[in-house]
Formats: sequence, C-alpha cells, structure tokens
Amino acid sequence: MQAYIDSILPQAQKIYQDILNPSSVEFKFIFYPVIAYWVLAASFDVLDRLKLSFTERFRIRRVEPGKPNGITVSHVVIRVFWQHIIQVSITIVALVFDDKMCAIGNQRPGWIKSTCLFIFGLFVMDTYQYFVHRYMHTNTYLYKKLHSTHHRLLKPYAYGALYNHPLEALILDTLGGVITHYAARLTCNTAVAVMTFATVKTVLDHCGYRFPINPLHNVFPNSTAYHDVHHDIRFIKTNFSQPFFTHWDILLGTYKNPAEVHVQTNSQDSDASAAISLKKRK
Repeated sequence: MQAYIDSILPQAQKIYQDILNPSSVEFKFIFYPVIAYWVLAASFDVLDRLKLSFTERFRIRRVEPGKPNGITVSHVVIRVFWQHIIQVSITIVALVFDDKMCAIGNQRPGWIKSTCLFIFGLFVMDTYQYFVHRYMHTNTYLYKKLHSTHHRLLKPYAYGALYNHPLEALILDTLGGVITHYAARLTCNTAVAVMTFATVKTVLDHCGYRFPINPLHNVFPNSTAYHDVHHDIRFIKTNFSQPFFTHWDILLGTYKNPAEVHVQTNSQDSDASAAISLKKRK
C-alpha cells in the first residue's frame, strides 16, 4: 500500500501545482465550467431582482402560468455549491489517477480538427443526456428518488440549471462529462471548451428569458423556451433533449412545440421550432 501511495504522490504534487496555475489546462479543465456557471447565473439573478421593464419584456411566459416554485433560491444555491465541491474533487482525483489525460490535452491540434472534435463532443454529450434524462422519467423509482428534485423547479431560473439530487448530478453531469471526454477522444483543451459551453448553454436554457439578439437560439433550437416546456408539469414527458439539439425528441416522438405553450409577443423572436411549424401550416 505504501509503495502505491509513493508511486502516485509525485503526480498528485504536480496536479496540486498545476491547479493553482490559472494558465494551465488542468486549472481550466477543473474550474472554467464552475466559474462560467456562477458568473452567468449571478448575472441573470440580478436581472430577476431588478425586474427592469426592458428585460421583463423578454421573459418567457406560459399561457397557463401554473404553480410557483416550492423551494427558495438560497436552498438551490447551497445545493449547487456542494455539487460543485463534489465535481471539482472528482475531477482532481481523475487527473491524479489518469496522468495522461491532460498530457494529451497540452498538444494543440489544428483548428479544423479541434472544431470537429468540439462538434462531435456536443453530439456525444447530447446523446448521453437525452437517454439518461429520459430514463430518469420513465423509471418511477429513479424519478421519485432522484430526478424529482430538479422538477421542484416548476418555473426554472438560472441558478436552478444545476439543481439536482447529488447522485443525479454525479450520473448526469459529472459522469456525462467524463464519458464525453473519453468517448469523443477530446483533448483537455477541447474538453474545456465543450464542458464550459455546455454549462453556459444549460444556464441559458433555465434562465427564463428569450432575448431577440441571441445567436445560440438560432443555431440551437433547444432553447430556454424549449426546456421550459419540459418543466411545465403538463408536458413533463416531453422535450427531454438537453442541452444542445432536439433531434432525439423529434425522432423518438417526445417533441413538444414551445409555441403551443408560451405567450407569443412582438418583442420575442419565435423559437426555431415554431418557425418550422409555421412553414408546415403554410
């Protein structure tokens, strides 16, 4: 046992030094997704509290508002904070035990290969998230014991993007990131981009706002309006896809058009899926 500890001690010391260096890929791999979550979620929280007339025009509103949330923002923030402690700890352990993980990541492939890896990583993560997420709804035990925690947020907001049962957070988010990293054969630099972007996209999809100038809503039909439908108790068995695409919902019959659920106003761009629906009607 002592020999084993002695064998990994140098690597553990190296990782400790690297995570304190903000310019290292290890630091980015561990902390960038976490930093992105708190900065972006806090920004939307400010908007929620200010309730400016300009920004309130772009808030997603359901035709039938439904019940308010039964949990406080402080409870959600504390839960996510501890979830991030667990996530950071597991990531550090993974770097210690797989000393080649980011050694490969320090190699910088050309931008074409990096872009292809990035896009492939998005599809891998989206596929994993869809089927695990859907199974947590169809399996009564898992939904009751795990996933129902997230659905205590009947009306999503930014801080609630990663509000989950700790075990679900481990399975869906942390393990999902690990599987995406290895299955897509990402370098650590590309993995940083994928994981950070996924975090940003998840916060945006829970923020409750649909701003007209938002290129992500035009590129990714899986938007805040799309995911809000899933949090509506009437349509909880639809729109399982997250956080990027909608093809699995469309292919497997779990798609619900956000335009049928939300109040449409002149100040809000219609969802990409709504545009498709409109073309079909014509």
